[in-house]
Amino acid sequence: MEKKKWSPRFLILAVAVLVISTFAAWFVASNYGKTEIKRYTVPAEDGMKMSYIAWVPENATNEEPAPAVVIFPGRSSNGHQLDNWAMEYARNGYVGITVDWNGNGETDLMTTQEDYVQAVMDSVLSMPFVDAENIAVLGNSAGNAAATAACTMYPDNVVAYIDDVHPQLFAELPENVNTIIIEAAHDQYVTHFVGDQDAVFEAVTEKWGLDEPVEEGKLYGSAEDGTLRQFVVTNTIHQTSSLDSAGIKASAEFLNEVFPDTGVSAGGSIFWIYQFFQLIGYAGIIMFVLAFGITLYENIPYFRAIGNEVTENKGLRGGALVRNVIVALAIPLITFFPVSWLFHNAEFLNPVFRSRNLRGIIGWLVTNAVITLIMVGYKAMKAKKSGKPMTPAEFGFAGDGEKFQWYKVGRAFVLALITVLTTYAWVAVVEDVSGLNYQIWNVLNISRIPANRIFAAIPFVCCTVIIMLAGNIGMNTSRRLADTGRPKRDMAVQVILNVFVSAGVVTGLLLAQYGIGQLTSVYIMPQFENLGGGGTSSGALDFAFGFPLIMGFSGGMSTYFFRKTNNIWIGLFISANLGGLVGVIGATFITGHAVM
Repeated sequence: MEKKKWSPRFLILAVAVLVISTFAAWFVASNYGKTEIKRYTVPAEDGMKMSYIAWVPENATNEEPAPAVVIFPGRSSNGHQLDNWAMEYARNGYVGITVDWNGNGETDLMTTQEDYVQAVMDSVLSMPFVDAENIAVLGNSAGNAAATAACTMYPDNVVAYIDDVHPQLFAELPENVNTIIIEAAHDQYVTHFVGDQDAVFEAVTEKWGLDEPVEEGKLYGSAEDGTLRQFVVTNTIHQTSSLDSAGIKASAEFLNEVFPDTGVSAGGSIFWIYQFFQLIGYAGIIMFVLAFGITLYENIPYFRAIGNEVTENKGLRGGALVRNVIVALAIPLITFFPVSWLFHNAEFLNPVFRSRNLRGIIGWLVTNAVITLIMVGYKAMKAKKSGKPMTPAEFGFAGDGEKFQWYKVGRAFVLALITVLTTYAWVAVVEDVSGLNYQIWNVLNISRIPANRIFAAIPFVCCTVIIMLAGNIGMNTSRRLADTGRPKRDMAVQVILNVFVSAGVVTGLLLAQYGIGQLTSVYIMPQFENLGGGGTSSGALDFAFGFPLIMGFSGGMSTYFFRKTNNIWIGLFISANLGGLVGVIGATFITGHAVM
Protein backbone atom coordinates (compact mmCIF):
# COMPACT_ATOMS: atom_id res chain seq x y z
CA MET A 1 0.00 0.00 0.00
CA GLU A 2 1.11 3.61 -0.63
CA LYS A 3 2.95 5.07 2.35
CA LYS A 4 1.38 8.23 3.75
CA LYS A 5 3.43 11.17 4.97
CA TRP A 6 3.67 10.89 8.74
CA SER A 7 2.28 13.72 10.84
CA PRO A 8 3.33 13.55 14.52
CA ARG A 9 0.61 15.94 15.72
CA PHE A 10 -1.77 13.23 17.03
CA LEU A 11 0.98 11.44 18.96
CA ILE A 12 2.35 14.70 20.38
CA LEU A 13 -1.15 15.77 21.44
CA ALA A 14 -1.81 12.40 23.09
CA VAL A 15 1.46 12.46 25.01
CA ALA A 16 0.85 16.07 26.09
CA VAL A 17 -2.66 15.30 27.36
CA LEU A 18 -1.40 12.21 29.19
CA VAL A 19 1.58 13.90 30.87
CA ILE A 20 -0.21 17.11 31.85
CA SER A 21 -3.32 15.36 33.23
CA THR A 22 -1.19 12.84 35.13
CA PHE A 23 0.82 15.60 36.80
CA ALA A 24 -2.35 17.57 37.57
CA ALA A 25 -4.05 14.53 39.14
CA TRP A 26 -0.98 13.88 41.32
CA PHE A 27 -0.67 17.55 42.24
CA VAL A 28 -4.26 17.68 43.50
CA ALA A 29 -4.17 14.25 45.18
CA SER A 30 -0.92 15.05 46.99
CA ASN A 31 -2.41 18.26 48.41
CA TYR A 32 -0.12 20.25 46.12
CA GLY A 33 2.94 18.20 46.99
CA LYS A 34 2.32 18.11 50.76
CA THR A 35 1.26 14.43 50.89
CA GLU A 36 3.56 11.55 50.01
CA ILE A 37 1.72 8.71 48.25
CA LYS A 38 3.62 5.44 48.32
CA ARG A 39 2.82 1.75 47.93
CA TYR A 40 4.08 -0.67 50.57
CA THR A 41 4.28 -4.44 50.12
CA VAL A 42 4.93 -6.40 53.31
CA PRO A 43 5.21 -10.10 54.21
CA ALA A 44 2.23 -11.98 55.60
CA GLU A 45 1.69 -15.54 56.83
CA ASP A 46 2.84 -18.56 54.79
CA GLY A 47 5.01 -16.53 52.42
CA MET A 48 2.09 -14.39 51.21
CA LYS A 49 2.36 -10.66 50.51
CA MET A 50 0.09 -7.84 51.63
CA SER A 51 0.04 -4.55 49.69
CA TYR A 52 -1.40 -1.14 50.46
CA ILE A 53 -0.97 2.53 49.59
CA ALA A 54 0.00 5.02 52.31
CA TRP A 55 -1.00 8.69 52.06
CA VAL A 56 1.35 10.49 54.45
CA PRO A 57 0.75 14.23 55.09
CA GLU A 58 3.67 16.51 55.83
CA ASN A 59 2.65 16.90 59.49
CA ALA A 60 3.17 13.13 60.07
CA THR A 61 6.82 12.85 61.13
CA ASN A 62 8.92 10.52 63.27
CA GLU A 63 9.12 13.27 65.87
CA GLU A 64 5.39 14.03 65.83
CA PRO A 65 3.44 10.94 64.63
CA ALA A 66 -0.08 11.45 63.27
CA PRO A 67 -3.27 9.39 63.68
CA ALA A 68 -4.00 6.92 60.87
CA VAL A 69 -7.10 5.63 59.10
CA VAL A 70 -6.81 2.09 57.69
CA ILE A 71 -9.32 1.67 54.86
CA PHE A 72 -10.51 -1.82 53.91
CA PRO A 73 -12.28 -1.78 50.50
CA GLY A 74 -15.24 -3.89 49.50
CA ARG A 75 -15.46 -7.02 47.42
CA SER A 76 -13.81 -7.00 43.99
CA SER A 77 -11.79 -3.88 44.77
CA ASN A 78 -8.19 -2.88 45.13
CA GLY A 79 -6.87 -0.14 47.38
CA HIS A 80 -7.24 2.58 44.76
CA GLN A 81 -11.05 2.39 44.90
CA LEU A 82 -11.10 4.57 48.01
CA ASP A 83 -8.28 6.93 47.04
CA ASN A 84 -10.77 9.80 47.44
CA TRP A 85 -11.25 9.02 51.12
CA ALA A 86 -7.53 8.63 51.87
CA MET A 87 -6.79 11.86 50.01
CA GLU A 88 -9.25 13.82 52.13
CA TYR A 89 -8.05 12.22 55.39
CA ALA A 90 -4.46 13.16 54.52
CA ARG A 91 -5.60 16.74 53.94
CA ASN A 92 -6.91 16.66 57.53
CA GLY A 93 -3.50 15.61 58.81
CA TYR A 94 -4.21 11.88 59.14
CA VAL A 95 -2.19 9.09 57.51
CA GLY A 96 -4.53 7.34 55.05
CA ILE A 97 -3.97 3.64 54.32
CA THR A 98 -5.88 2.13 51.36
CA VAL A 99 -5.60 -1.65 51.39
CA ASP A 100 -5.77 -4.04 48.44
CA TRP A 101 -8.62 -6.49 48.98
CA ASN A 102 -7.53 -10.02 49.82
CA GLY A 103 -6.46 -11.71 46.58
CA ASN A 104 -6.78 -8.46 44.61
CA GLY A 105 -4.41 -5.83 43.25
CA GLU A 106 -0.96 -6.65 44.59
CA THR A 107 -2.13 -8.57 47.66
CA ASP A 108 -1.90 -12.37 47.60
CA LEU A 109 -4.85 -14.55 48.48
CA MET A 110 -4.65 -15.43 52.17
CA THR A 111 -6.68 -18.22 53.67
CA THR A 112 -7.90 -16.43 56.80
CA GLN A 113 -9.18 -12.97 57.54
CA GLU A 114 -6.92 -12.75 60.59
CA ASP A 115 -3.78 -13.19 58.43
CA TYR A 116 -5.01 -10.49 56.05
CA VAL A 117 -5.82 -7.99 58.80
CA GLN A 118 -2.74 -8.73 60.87
CA ALA A 119 -0.35 -8.19 57.95
CA VAL A 120 -1.53 -4.65 57.28
CA MET A 121 -2.16 -3.61 60.90
CA ASP A 122 1.24 -4.78 62.16
CA SER A 123 2.93 -2.94 59.30
CA VAL A 124 1.03 0.31 59.88
CA LEU A 125 1.60 0.21 63.64
CA SER A 126 5.34 -0.16 63.06
CA MET A 127 5.55 3.05 61.02
CA PRO A 128 7.40 5.68 63.07
CA PHE A 129 5.26 8.52 61.69
CA VAL A 130 1.99 6.83 62.79
CA ASP A 131 0.49 7.44 66.23
CA ALA A 132 -0.11 3.78 67.15
CA GLU A 133 -2.52 4.72 69.95
CA ASN A 134 -4.86 6.61 67.62
CA ILE A 135 -5.90 4.33 64.78
CA ALA A 136 -9.26 4.37 63.00
CA VAL A 137 -10.45 1.60 60.69
CA LEU A 138 -12.90 2.05 57.86
CA GLY A 139 -14.82 -0.78 56.24
CA ASN A 140 -16.50 -0.27 52.90
CA SER A 141 -19.20 -2.85 52.07
CA ALA A 142 -17.73 -6.34 52.61
CA GLY A 143 -14.56 -4.69 53.91
CA ASN A 144 -16.44 -4.07 57.15
CA ALA A 145 -15.71 -7.67 58.16
CA ALA A 146 -11.98 -6.90 58.04
CA ALA A 147 -12.47 -3.57 59.83
CA THR A 148 -14.42 -5.11 62.70
CA ALA A 149 -11.83 -7.88 62.95
CA ALA A 150 -9.18 -5.18 63.37
CA CYS A 151 -11.21 -3.63 66.20
CA THR A 152 -11.28 -6.98 67.99
CA MET A 153 -7.64 -7.91 67.31
CA TYR A 154 -6.17 -4.50 68.19
CA PRO A 155 -8.33 -3.03 70.99
CA ASP A 156 -5.43 -0.98 72.41
CA ASN A 157 -4.80 0.73 69.09
CA VAL A 158 -8.14 1.18 67.34
CA VAL A 159 -10.12 4.06 68.81
CA ALA A 160 -12.65 4.61 66.00
CA TYR A 161 -14.58 2.51 63.51
CA ILE A 162 -16.12 3.98 60.35
CA ASP A 163 -18.89 1.66 59.15
CA ASP A 164 -19.46 2.66 55.51
CA VAL A 165 -22.38 1.03 53.65
CA HIS A 166 -22.26 -2.20 55.64
CA PRO A 167 -24.61 -4.71 53.94
CA GLN A 168 -25.77 -6.35 57.17
CA LEU A 169 -25.48 -3.04 59.08
CA PHE A 170 -24.80 -4.59 62.48
CA ALA A 171 -23.03 -7.87 61.77
CA GLU A 172 -20.16 -8.18 64.26
CA LEU A 173 -20.46 -4.50 65.20
CA PRO A 174 -17.83 -3.82 67.89
CA GLU A 175 -19.14 -2.52 71.22
CA ASN A 176 -16.19 -0.73 72.80
CA VAL A 177 -14.99 1.62 70.07
CA ASN A 178 -16.21 5.03 68.88
CA THR A 179 -18.41 4.30 65.86
CA ILE A 180 -19.95 6.21 62.99
CA ILE A 181 -22.36 4.37 60.68
CA ILE A 182 -22.66 5.85 57.19
CA GLU A 183 -25.62 4.41 55.33
CA ALA A 184 -26.48 4.96 51.67
CA ALA A 185 -30.04 6.21 51.39
CA HIS A 186 -30.71 3.89 48.44
CA ASP A 187 -28.85 0.72 49.35
CA GLN A 188 -30.36 -2.49 47.98
CA TYR A 189 -28.09 -4.57 50.23
CA VAL A 190 -29.35 -2.95 53.44
CA THR A 191 -32.93 -3.19 52.16
CA HIS A 192 -32.41 -6.91 51.55
CA PHE A 193 -30.85 -7.69 54.94
CA VAL A 194 -32.48 -5.09 57.23
CA GLY A 195 -35.46 -3.49 55.51
CA ASP A 196 -36.60 0.00 54.51
CA GLN A 197 -35.39 3.22 56.11
CA ASP A 198 -37.88 2.97 58.98
CA ALA A 199 -36.57 -0.51 59.79
CA VAL A 200 -32.99 0.77 59.64
CA PHE A 201 -33.70 3.61 62.09
CA GLU A 202 -35.44 1.16 64.41
CA ALA A 203 -32.48 -1.23 64.23
CA VAL A 204 -29.98 1.54 65.05
CA THR A 205 -32.11 2.78 67.94
CA GLU A 206 -32.41 -0.73 69.39
CA LYS A 207 -28.74 -1.60 68.92
CA TRP A 208 -27.55 1.52 70.71
CA GLY A 209 -30.16 1.20 73.47
CA LEU A 210 -31.61 4.66 72.94
CA ASP A 211 -34.80 5.79 74.70
CA GLU A 212 -35.96 7.75 71.66
CA PRO A 213 -35.59 7.08 67.93
CA VAL A 214 -32.06 7.78 66.75
CA GLU A 215 -31.60 11.22 65.23
CA GLU A 216 -29.62 11.28 62.03
CA GLY A 217 -26.33 13.17 62.46
CA LYS A 218 -26.58 13.55 66.26
CA LEU A 219 -23.63 12.57 68.46
CA TYR A 220 -24.32 10.16 71.31
CA GLY A 221 -22.00 9.09 74.12
CA SER A 222 -18.45 10.24 74.79
CA ALA A 223 -15.18 9.89 72.87
CA GLU A 224 -13.24 9.75 76.12
CA ASP A 225 -14.66 6.37 77.11
CA GLY A 226 -15.07 5.00 73.57
CA THR A 227 -18.86 5.27 73.43
CA LEU A 228 -19.23 8.08 70.88
CA ARG A 229 -21.86 7.11 68.32
CA GLN A 230 -23.21 8.76 65.20
CA PHE A 231 -25.60 7.60 62.46
CA VAL A 232 -25.44 9.38 59.09
CA VAL A 233 -27.51 8.79 55.94
CA THR A 234 -26.13 10.13 52.64
CA ASN A 235 -27.86 10.45 49.29
CA THR A 236 -26.01 7.75 47.40
CA ILE A 237 -26.23 4.07 46.53
CA HIS A 238 -24.04 1.23 47.71
CA GLN A 239 -21.87 1.09 44.59
CA THR A 240 -21.09 4.84 44.47
CA SER A 241 -20.07 5.19 48.12
CA SER A 242 -16.44 5.77 47.08
CA LEU A 243 -17.66 9.07 45.55
CA ASP A 244 -19.71 10.03 48.60
CA SER A 245 -18.48 13.52 49.53
CA ALA A 246 -21.08 13.78 52.31
CA GLY A 247 -19.84 10.51 53.82
CA ILE A 248 -16.21 11.61 53.64
CA LYS A 249 -17.05 14.94 55.29
CA ALA A 250 -19.12 13.33 58.04
CA SER A 251 -16.43 10.78 58.86
CA ALA A 252 -13.69 13.45 58.92
CA GLU A 253 -15.76 15.58 61.32
CA PHE A 254 -16.36 12.51 63.50
CA LEU A 255 -12.64 11.76 63.63
CA ASN A 256 -12.02 15.36 64.70
CA GLU A 257 -14.04 14.49 67.81
CA VAL A 258 -11.96 11.36 68.46
CA PHE A 259 -8.41 12.05 67.30
CA PRO A 260 -5.98 14.58 68.80
CA ASP A 261 -5.84 17.89 66.92
CA THR A 262 -3.37 17.67 64.02
CA GLY A 263 -3.29 21.41 63.51
CA VAL A 264 -4.33 20.92 59.87
CA SER A 265 -7.54 22.27 58.36
CA ALA A 266 -8.53 20.75 55.02
CA GLY A 267 -11.17 23.18 53.88
CA GLY A 268 -13.61 22.05 51.20
CA SER A 269 -13.44 18.70 49.43
CA ILE A 270 -11.34 18.61 46.27
CA PHE A 271 -11.78 15.02 45.11
CA TRP A 272 -14.09 16.01 42.24
CA ILE A 273 -11.19 18.05 40.84
CA TYR A 274 -9.00 14.97 41.23
CA GLN A 275 -11.56 12.80 39.43
CA PHE A 276 -11.77 15.38 36.62
CA PHE A 277 -8.04 15.15 35.94
CA GLN A 278 -8.26 11.35 36.18
CA LEU A 279 -10.98 11.44 33.51
CA ILE A 280 -8.70 13.50 31.26
CA GLY A 281 -5.88 11.06 32.02
CA TYR A 282 -8.08 8.15 30.95
CA ALA A 283 -8.84 9.96 27.69
CA GLY A 284 -5.10 10.51 27.31
CA ILE A 285 -4.46 6.76 27.68
CA ILE A 286 -6.94 5.99 24.90
CA MET A 287 -5.53 8.74 22.69
CA PHE A 288 -2.00 7.45 23.26
CA VAL A 289 -2.94 3.88 22.34
CA LEU A 290 -4.56 5.06 19.11
CA ALA A 291 -1.74 7.45 18.22
CA PHE A 292 1.11 5.10 19.12
CA GLY A 293 -0.48 2.13 17.34
CA ILE A 294 -1.17 4.02 14.14
CA THR A 295 2.33 5.56 14.26
CA LEU A 296 3.89 2.09 14.30
CA TYR A 297 1.64 1.04 11.42
CA GLU A 298 2.28 4.04 9.21
CA ASN A 299 6.05 4.34 9.72
CA ILE A 300 7.45 0.81 9.97
CA PRO A 301 7.26 -1.20 6.71
CA TYR A 302 7.04 -4.47 8.67
CA PHE A 303 3.72 -3.30 10.12
CA ARG A 304 2.61 -1.29 7.11
CA ALA A 305 2.32 -4.58 5.21
CA ILE A 306 -0.59 -5.55 7.48
CA GLY A 307 -2.92 -3.13 5.73
CA ASN A 308 -5.37 -4.22 3.05
CA GLU A 309 -6.64 -2.51 -0.04
CA VAL A 310 -9.91 -0.69 0.54
CA THR A 311 -12.93 -2.92 -0.01
CA GLU A 312 -16.15 -1.98 -1.68
CA ASN A 313 -18.43 -0.39 0.90
CA LYS A 314 -21.94 -1.80 0.71
CA GLY A 315 -22.93 0.60 3.47
CA LEU A 316 -26.10 0.07 5.48
CA ARG A 317 -28.81 2.68 5.64
CA GLY A 318 -32.49 2.97 6.33
CA GLY A 319 -34.44 -0.07 7.48
CA ALA A 320 -31.52 -2.46 7.06
CA LEU A 321 -29.42 -0.38 9.46
CA VAL A 322 -32.22 -0.16 12.02
CA ARG A 323 -32.79 -3.93 11.91
CA ASN A 324 -29.06 -4.60 12.28
CA VAL A 325 -28.80 -2.35 15.37
CA ILE A 326 -31.96 -3.81 16.94
CA VAL A 327 -30.67 -7.37 16.57
CA ALA A 328 -27.22 -6.34 17.86
CA LEU A 329 -28.85 -4.92 21.01
CA ALA A 330 -31.67 -7.44 21.47
CA ILE A 331 -29.55 -10.59 21.66
CA PRO A 332 -27.30 -9.45 24.55
CA LEU A 333 -30.26 -7.89 26.34
CA ILE A 334 -32.20 -11.17 26.27
CA THR A 335 -29.22 -13.27 27.30
CA PHE A 336 -27.75 -11.06 30.03
CA PHE A 337 -29.52 -12.19 33.18
CA PRO A 338 -29.68 -15.96 32.63
CA VAL A 339 -26.25 -16.33 31.02
CA SER A 340 -24.30 -14.00 33.32
CA TRP A 341 -25.94 -15.58 36.38
CA LEU A 342 -25.03 -19.05 35.11
CA PHE A 343 -21.35 -18.21 34.56
CA HIS A 344 -21.15 -16.14 37.74
CA ASN A 345 -22.09 -19.23 39.73
CA ALA A 346 -20.24 -21.84 37.63
CA GLU A 347 -17.84 -22.87 40.39
CA PHE A 348 -16.25 -25.63 38.31
CA LEU A 349 -14.63 -22.89 36.18
CA ASN A 350 -12.67 -21.51 39.15
CA PRO A 351 -9.36 -23.25 38.36
CA VAL A 352 -9.16 -21.51 34.95
CA PHE A 353 -11.31 -18.37 35.32
CA ARG A 354 -10.20 -17.32 38.75
CA SER A 355 -12.37 -14.25 39.15
CA ARG A 356 -15.97 -15.28 39.75
CA ASN A 357 -17.11 -11.65 39.69
CA LEU A 358 -15.56 -11.07 36.26
CA ARG A 359 -16.57 -14.49 34.97
CA GLY A 360 -20.28 -13.64 34.76
CA ILE A 361 -19.74 -10.70 32.42
CA ILE A 362 -17.11 -12.44 30.31
CA GLY A 363 -19.29 -15.55 30.00
CA TRP A 364 -22.15 -13.39 28.78
CA LEU A 365 -19.97 -11.61 26.25
CA VAL A 366 -18.48 -14.87 24.95
CA THR A 367 -21.97 -16.34 24.59
CA ASN A 368 -23.08 -13.36 22.51
CA ALA A 369 -19.90 -13.63 20.42
CA VAL A 370 -20.54 -17.31 19.74
CA ILE A 371 -24.13 -16.53 18.71
CA THR A 372 -22.80 -13.84 16.34
CA LEU A 373 -20.21 -16.18 14.85
CA ILE A 374 -22.84 -18.89 14.34
CA MET A 375 -25.03 -16.38 12.50
CA VAL A 376 -22.07 -15.33 10.34
CA GLY A 377 -21.22 -18.97 9.67
CA TYR A 378 -24.81 -19.71 8.68
CA LYS A 379 -24.76 -16.73 6.29
CA ALA A 380 -21.48 -17.96 4.79
CA MET A 381 -22.86 -21.47 4.38
CA LYS A 382 -25.96 -20.18 2.57
CA ALA A 383 -23.78 -18.06 0.29
CA LYS A 384 -21.61 -21.06 -0.55
CA LYS A 385 -24.64 -23.21 -1.36
CA SER A 386 -25.95 -20.48 -3.65
CA GLY A 387 -22.72 -20.61 -5.64
CA LYS A 388 -21.54 -17.17 -4.48
CA PRO A 389 -19.22 -17.92 -1.53
CA MET A 390 -18.26 -15.05 0.75
CA THR A 391 -14.75 -13.69 0.27
CA PRO A 392 -12.23 -12.86 3.03
CA ALA A 393 -12.92 -9.17 2.33
CA GLU A 394 -16.50 -9.61 3.53
CA PHE A 395 -15.18 -10.61 6.97
CA GLY A 396 -12.63 -7.78 7.12
CA PHE A 397 -9.78 -10.31 6.75
CA ALA A 398 -8.48 -8.98 3.42
CA GLY A 399 -9.00 -6.39 0.71
CA ASP A 400 -11.03 -6.88 -2.45
CA GLY A 401 -9.53 -9.67 -4.52
CA GLU A 402 -6.97 -10.54 -1.80
CA LYS A 403 -6.51 -13.82 0.00
CA PHE A 404 -6.41 -14.33 3.74
CA GLN A 405 -2.77 -14.12 4.87
CA TRP A 406 -1.64 -15.43 8.24
CA TYR A 407 1.49 -13.29 8.41
CA LYS A 408 -0.75 -10.23 8.76
CA VAL A 409 -2.39 -11.77 11.82
CA GLY A 410 1.01 -12.41 13.40
CA ARG A 411 2.34 -8.93 12.69
CA ALA A 412 -0.86 -7.34 13.99
CA PHE A 413 -0.40 -9.28 17.22
CA VAL A 414 3.20 -8.03 17.52
CA LEU A 415 2.09 -4.44 16.89
CA ALA A 416 -0.64 -4.77 19.51
CA LEU A 417 1.75 -6.31 22.01
CA ILE A 418 4.25 -3.47 21.61
CA THR A 419 1.47 -0.88 21.96
CA VAL A 420 -0.10 -2.42 25.06
CA LEU A 421 3.25 -3.13 26.76
CA THR A 422 4.38 0.46 26.13
CA THR A 423 1.12 1.74 27.59
CA TYR A 424 1.41 -0.42 30.69
CA ALA A 425 5.09 0.48 31.10
CA TRP A 426 3.96 4.10 31.38
CA VAL A 427 1.25 3.14 33.88
CA ALA A 428 3.83 1.24 35.98
CA VAL A 429 6.20 4.21 36.02
CA VAL A 430 3.36 6.52 37.06
CA GLU A 431 2.41 4.22 39.96
CA ASP A 432 6.03 3.87 41.08
CA VAL A 433 6.68 7.61 40.99
CA SER A 434 3.33 9.08 42.10
CA GLY A 435 1.66 6.20 43.94
CA LEU A 436 -1.44 6.62 41.75
CA ASN A 437 -3.06 4.65 38.96
CA TYR A 438 -5.59 5.76 36.36
CA GLN A 439 -9.06 5.29 37.72
CA ILE A 440 -12.47 6.91 37.57
CA TRP A 441 -14.39 5.85 40.67
CA ASN A 442 -12.96 2.39 40.06
CA VAL A 443 -15.24 2.21 37.00
CA LEU A 444 -12.17 2.25 34.86
CA ASN A 445 -9.07 1.01 36.61
CA ILE A 446 -5.80 0.95 34.67
CA SER A 447 -3.14 -0.25 37.11
CA ARG A 448 0.29 -1.73 36.60
CA ILE A 449 0.20 -5.49 36.10
CA PRO A 450 1.55 -7.48 39.06
CA ALA A 451 3.58 -10.47 37.89
CA ASN A 452 1.39 -12.91 39.80
CA ARG A 453 -1.65 -11.78 37.77
CA ILE A 454 -0.28 -12.41 34.27
CA PHE A 455 -0.99 -16.14 34.17
CA ALA A 456 -4.45 -15.63 35.64
CA ALA A 457 -5.18 -12.99 33.02
CA ILE A 458 -4.49 -15.19 30.00
CA PRO A 459 -7.86 -17.04 29.93
CA PHE A 460 -9.74 -13.75 30.12
CA VAL A 461 -7.62 -12.18 27.39
CA CYS A 462 -8.26 -15.22 25.17
CA CYS A 463 -11.97 -14.75 25.77
CA THR A 464 -11.77 -11.09 24.78
CA VAL A 465 -10.11 -12.12 21.51
CA ILE A 466 -13.19 -14.23 20.70
CA ILE A 467 -15.48 -11.41 21.83
CA MET A 468 -13.68 -8.79 19.77
CA LEU A 469 -13.39 -11.07 16.71
CA ALA A 470 -17.16 -11.37 16.55
CA GLY A 471 -17.57 -7.71 17.37
CA ASN A 472 -15.17 -6.55 14.67
CA ILE A 473 -16.84 -8.62 11.99
CA GLY A 474 -20.20 -7.16 12.97
CA MET A 475 -19.08 -3.57 13.53
CA ASN A 476 -16.91 -3.09 10.49
CA THR A 477 -18.49 -5.24 7.81
CA SER A 478 -22.16 -6.11 8.31
CA ARG A 479 -22.84 -2.79 10.12
CA ARG A 480 -20.57 -0.54 8.08
CA LEU A 481 -22.27 2.74 7.26
CA ALA A 482 -22.42 4.26 3.81
CA ASP A 483 -19.59 6.64 2.95
CA THR A 484 -20.44 10.30 2.36
CA GLY A 485 -17.15 11.38 0.80
CA ARG A 486 -16.06 13.07 4.05
CA PRO A 487 -13.66 10.58 5.70
CA LYS A 488 -13.30 12.33 9.05
CA ARG A 489 -17.04 12.70 9.47
CA ASP A 490 -17.63 9.10 8.39
CA MET A 491 -15.02 7.91 10.89
CA ALA A 492 -16.63 9.87 13.74
CA VAL A 493 -20.16 8.67 12.95
CA GLN A 494 -19.07 5.03 12.63
CA VAL A 495 -17.11 5.21 15.92
CA ILE A 496 -20.10 6.73 17.75
CA LEU A 497 -22.47 4.08 16.39
CA ASN A 498 -20.16 1.19 17.27
CA VAL A 499 -19.46 2.55 20.76
CA PHE A 500 -23.21 2.85 21.33
CA VAL A 501 -23.93 -0.70 20.16
CA SER A 502 -20.94 -2.16 22.03
CA ALA A 503 -21.71 -0.54 25.37
CA GLY A 504 -25.42 0.20 25.01
CA VAL A 505 -26.94 -2.88 26.62
CA VAL A 506 -24.80 -3.04 29.75
CA THR A 507 -25.09 0.74 30.16
CA GLY A 508 -28.86 0.55 29.88
CA LEU A 509 -29.06 -2.30 32.40
CA LEU A 510 -26.88 -0.41 34.88
CA LEU A 511 -28.99 2.72 34.52
CA ALA A 512 -32.19 0.74 34.91
CA GLN A 513 -30.91 -1.09 38.01
CA TYR A 514 -28.93 1.60 39.79
CA GLY A 515 -30.16 4.85 38.24
CA ILE A 516 -33.76 4.00 39.08
CA GLY A 517 -32.55 2.65 42.42
CA GLN A 518 -30.88 5.99 43.18
CA LEU A 519 -34.16 7.82 42.54
CA THR A 520 -36.70 5.41 43.99
CA SER A 521 -34.83 2.81 46.12
CA VAL A 522 -36.49 0.18 43.91
CA TYR A 523 -34.21 -2.28 42.07
CA ILE A 524 -35.48 -4.30 39.12
CA MET A 525 -33.11 -7.16 39.84
CA PRO A 526 -33.38 -8.45 43.42
CA GLN A 527 -30.64 -9.76 45.67
CA PHE A 528 -30.01 -13.51 45.69
CA GLU A 529 -27.52 -15.88 47.21
CA ASN A 530 -24.39 -16.60 45.19
CA LEU A 531 -24.44 -20.33 44.67
CA GLY A 532 -21.38 -21.88 46.28
CA GLY A 533 -19.57 -18.56 46.54
CA GLY A 534 -21.01 -17.10 49.70
CA GLY A 535 -22.56 -13.66 50.01
CA THR A 536 -25.49 -12.00 48.29
CA SER A 537 -25.57 -9.77 45.23
CA SER A 538 -27.45 -8.92 42.05
CA GLY A 539 -25.16 -11.29 40.18
CA ALA A 540 -22.76 -10.15 37.50
CA LEU A 541 -24.48 -6.77 37.16
CA ASP A 542 -23.06 -5.75 40.54
CA PHE A 543 -19.58 -6.01 39.06
CA ALA A 544 -20.30 -4.54 35.61
CA PHE A 545 -19.74 -0.84 36.29
CA GLY A 546 -16.44 -0.73 34.44
CA PHE A 547 -17.70 -2.53 31.36
CA PRO A 548 -19.44 0.35 29.55
CA LEU A 549 -16.04 2.04 29.32
CA ILE A 550 -14.14 -1.15 28.54
CA MET A 551 -16.62 -2.19 25.85
CA GLY A 552 -16.99 1.35 24.56
CA PHE A 553 -13.30 2.03 24.08
CA SER A 554 -12.83 -1.46 22.61
CA GLY A 555 -15.50 -0.78 20.00
CA GLY A 556 -14.17 2.71 19.27
CA MET A 557 -10.53 1.58 19.00
CA SER A 558 -11.36 -1.31 16.70
CA THR A 559 -13.38 0.94 14.42
CA TYR A 560 -10.60 3.53 14.23
CA PHE A 561 -7.92 0.99 13.32
CA PHE A 562 -10.14 -0.78 10.79
CA ARG A 563 -10.92 2.42 8.93
CA LYS A 564 -7.23 3.31 8.94
CA THR A 565 -5.93 -0.11 7.80
CA ASN A 566 -8.92 -1.98 6.34
CA ASN A 567 -7.85 -4.90 8.53
CA ILE A 568 -9.62 -6.00 11.70
CA TRP A 569 -6.60 -7.64 13.37
CA ILE A 570 -4.76 -4.58 14.74
CA GLY A 571 -7.82 -3.17 16.49
CA LEU A 572 -8.88 -6.62 17.62
CA PHE A 573 -5.59 -7.50 19.33
CA ILE A 574 -5.06 -4.07 20.89
CA SER A 575 -8.62 -3.95 22.23
CA ALA A 576 -8.56 -7.54 23.43
CA ASN A 577 -5.27 -7.17 25.29
CA LEU A 578 -5.92 -3.72 26.72
CA GLY A 579 -9.58 -4.36 27.54
CA GLY A 580 -8.89 -7.84 28.87
CA LEU A 581 -6.08 -6.69 31.14
CA VAL A 582 -8.04 -3.68 32.40
CA GLY A 583 -10.91 -5.95 33.38
CA VAL A 584 -8.68 -8.57 34.94
CA ILE A 585 -6.43 -6.27 36.96
CA GLY A 586 -9.46 -4.48 38.37
CA ALA A 587 -11.20 -7.68 39.48
CA THR A 588 -10.89 -10.11 42.34
CA PHE A 589 -8.99 -13.36 41.94
CA ILE A 590 -10.57 -16.00 44.11
CA THR A 591 -10.16 -19.72 43.68
CA GLY A 592 -13.29 -21.10 45.30
CA HIS A 593 -15.13 -19.18 47.97
CA ALA A 594 -14.50 -15.60 49.01
CA VAL A 595 -12.97 -15.54 52.48
CA MET A 596 -13.94 -11.94 53.19
